[in-house]
Amino acid sequence: MDMEDNKKEQLSTENKPKEASECNKKINKYIRFPTLTWEKIIKLVIVFFGTIFMIVAFFTGIAYSRHDIDCLEDMPYQYTESIHNFFYEHEGFCLALKFIMSFLIDILIIYTLIVWSLFGTNVRFLSSGFTYMLVNILVRFLHIQRQPEKSAFTQNHIFSFFVNYQVSTYSFYSVTIGIFLICALEWRRNNVNYMFWIMFAILVLQIIFLIIMRGNYIHEIFTAIIFGHYFFMMNEKVLEMIFGVEYLKGVVELNVDVPVLKNYDSDSENLEKKGNEMNMKSSHDYDTGDEGN
Repeated sequence: MDMEDNKKEQLSTENKPKEASECNKKINKYIRFPTLTWEKIIKLVIVFFGTIFMIVAFFTGIAYSRHDIDCLEDMPYQYTESIHNFFYEHEGFCLALKFIMSFLIDILIIYTLIVWSLFGTNVRFLSSGFTYMLVNILVRFLHIQRQPEKSAFTQNHIFSFFVNYQVSTYSFYSVTIGIFLICALEWRRNNVNYMFWIMFAILVLQIIFLIIMRGNYIHEIFTAIIFGHYFFMMNEKVLEMIFGVEYLKGVVELNVDVPVLKNYDSDSENLEKKGNEMNMKSSHDYDTGDEGN
């Protein structure tokens, strides 16, 4: 029996995990080394080589371009010079395209504003556009750049609410592109997909015309897209933190019936019913009195 008990104790001590030292206990208490997976190994490799590249680029300057230019030179303009000259020389054709695009942009932005004002359930659209314009106004006092030379976009001016055809040094970043993108994203959030894709197609055409006609530099268009999307997402997250997720779940419903008129009609119908009932009751009481006399 004693030998069997000794064997059991020996097996139990062998299977029992060894206790860590006091030093290892303190380290494991604050630093828990995760289990390595292929995903984490790939991330570590990317981080390692990315850091090495940044160090080498800092000391050698291989990632920095050096050109002797007076002010600004947009490299894609060199590849679109022939088609730009066509628009610049044919002013009537260029004016017709600008009129059509401006009309579509103005109508769609105004339509979005009206629909949001009547059926919107949150202030995400308003706050996104406000913060986008506010930062753009601040940038105008900090950044001035020369208008692109021989711009067909500002060659002949037409009236537009949201597209500026005037020659100006305040064009970073593009207001039209960002506001139009915010409108399209608002339709997307409200699950009106056909409006989103219509505005997205018009946005792509407007970007192409801006590049061809030299209305904006390439970096102004890219930053407008990035900032417009960023300000929309940022305002959405801030509103979610303040009011909760349920506040942003409201969906725009394009109903034909106006709620105010509908409520007014229902109230008037109820008043008419009550008035008719009171008249019938009073006439009934009056007739009864006459019969008694």
